[in-house]
Amino acid sequence: MRKYSFHKLKEFINNKVFQRIDRKILVYLIFVGIATIFWFLNELSNTYNTTISYPIRFTRLPKNKSLVNDLPKNLQLSINADGYTILRYKLSPAAFPVIINFEKHSNNVSDYDVTKFKLQTRYLRETINKQMANEIEIVDIFPDTILFQFANIINKRIVVKPHVKLEFSEECMLNGDITFKPDSITVRGPNTILDTLKAVYTKYHIFTKLNKPTTQNISLKEIDKLEYNNKKVQIHLPASKFTQSNFDIEINAINVPDSLVLKTFPRSVTVSCMVSLNDYDKIKTEDFIIEVDYLDIEKLLGGKLSLDLRLAPTQVRSISYHPESVEFIIDKKP
Repeated sequence: MRKYSFHKLKEFINNKVFQRIDRKILVYLIFVGIATIFWFLNELSNTYNTTISYPIRFTRLPKNKSLVNDLPKNLQLSINADGYTILRYKLSPAAFPVIINFEKHSNNVSDYDVTKFKLQTRYLRETINKQMANEIEIVDIFPDTILFQFANIINKRIVVKPHVKLEFSEECMLNGDITFKPDSITVRGPNTILDTLKAVYTKYHIFTKLNKPTTQNISLKEIDKLEYNNKKVQIHLPASKFTQSNFDIEINAINVPDSLVLKTFPRSVTVSCMVSLNDYDKIKTEDFIIEVDYLDIEKLLGGKLSLDLRLAPTQVRSISYHPESVEFIIDKKP
């Protein structure tokens, strides 16, 4: 009997008492929510002061100059506006930038000697106001000054140089210098860059299996803020097949007093070099000069004089000679 009475009491409390309490709380919360909404809407109608970040972009910069510093992408605007306008700005996507015609706010910037210009942002207030919502009143603008740093635009003729890797077929190599057509280009850009620029390089390129003269168009590596009158040039690689050749060259003694004779042992040396097949018949013994200097005797540490290759044909490569030093005797002339 007691268990039955307790069960009834519990059921009454759950079904009657708590249901009434829950309804009262729910009704209370609804009225609180409605009151909050009306309060919030009422507050939004008031005017507030706040700071917003607004994008900015400058146009009509001087054509004969290049901007060398970074300009601010946003201005911090201290504004007065009602809550609705501020909320709409906060919730909307990124705003379109305010466009500032630099030409209207600058004087004599195009002159060659002018490299700096300070623009006070208070003079931009009217322009910014015209491009923003009518409900917004601009109170102040930060930063208060924007610095423009310029370099003069000039033209300069710059030589072209290679940035290449050459891979040759067996027994092949360059038979001359790498050349370009044209060998220089006209570059337009800031004088602060061009005053120190010595060369324009090609884009990195690997040439493989070179075995004959090769000519090919190649692109130039671009440099920020510079314009080229040619973006490509023609590169010529005078590759050729080479063969080894040996020459016996008589040693020539120099700076020997008139009363003396310097004799070397041996009297000649063997010069080995690589010669292009095209030039093989053109290379003669007379094209090489190997010398010993009598004056080197004073600083001689051993018993031999060092040989010096004073002259060799420009067409040969990988030159070596043996021996590199020789014994000698000095006699008086009869």
